[in-house]
Amino acid sequence: MKKSNILFLSILTTALLAAACDESSGKGNIQIYVEPEWTLINGISHGEEEEDIRDGWDVSYSDFVLSIGEITVGRSGQPPKYGMGTHYLVDLKNTPLAGQLVAEFTGVPSGHWDRVGYALPAASPDSVPLGAVPLNHQSLMKDQGLAVYTRMTFTKATGQRCPYLVGTADPADPARPCTAATELTAEWALPFPARADGCQTELETGLTVPDGGTAAVKLTIHADHFFFTAFRHTGVTRLVQHLIDADLDADGEITLEELDAVPVTVLSTTIFDLSTIPGALNTLLDYVRWATITLPHYQGDGGCPERSAL
Repeated sequence: MKKSNILFLSILTTALLAAACDESSGKGNIQIYVEPEWTLINGISHGEEEEDIRDGWDVSYSDFVLSIGEITVGRSGQPPKYGMGTHYLVDLKNTPLAGQLVAEFTGVPSGHWDRVGYALPAASPDSVPLGAVPLNHQSLMKDQGLAVYTRMTFTKATGQRCPYLVGTADPADPARPCTAATELTAEWALPFPARADGCQTELETGLTVPDGGTAAVKLTIHADHFFFTAFRHTGVTRLVQHLIDADLDADGEITLEELDAVPVTVLSTTIFDLSTIPGALNTLLDYVRWATITLPHYQGDGGCPERSAL
């Protein structure tokens, strides 16, 4: 055989092998949506079921706006292959049931991508509203660098408010005075940006791109973590009374300033598992901060266990 033919066959064989090993030989697409968990849309009722509020209060949300972005997709041991750096503002109370599309990647090599992550970053003047977001909420988010803005209402026909005795030896003294309180509100502008990585469900870590098809996944925002007795997926009770009693001036509005004045020692360690908090925990505002950091989920009840404050 002539040397020129041998060289040609060698080049052709190398090219075919490269094509066979090239992950781009099969491609698909990725669509990533953001959606609210059902508790945010329907509110949370009191009751004895696992996801009910167990101390008699009902919770409803009139507003819930968040900053979302920095979505990444990749494979373990490698830098993220695909990323979306835009910061969006999303009004989850007015998000379609199918979710709001926040990122799309086309021409993605088919196969398993086990690293999915995203952030609730601090909003900025460069943040882009996605869908209908009220102008006053856009301004608030951008001006204050918020990750989340929410307004909630708590109702209980037989409710009582027992304001903590801040500054005393026992702020949660069981004998402290109480008054009737059947409805309170909480308007919280939360400047607690966070990142969530390693997103997964019980069946799959990350996502799988089909050859010639589209992998569509949803980033689910849970709104009930503010009421958790521990930040984990099992063995959690939802309570509200500890927040009601933080209405120190008894004006019907539970503010972040009031939460920051209440020492976390008011939370009974026989009810609240504070060991699930990974960082500084001094006041009830710190508890709300860590609750905010745990709001991001994946595909409904799936989790993103690698969480960090930004």
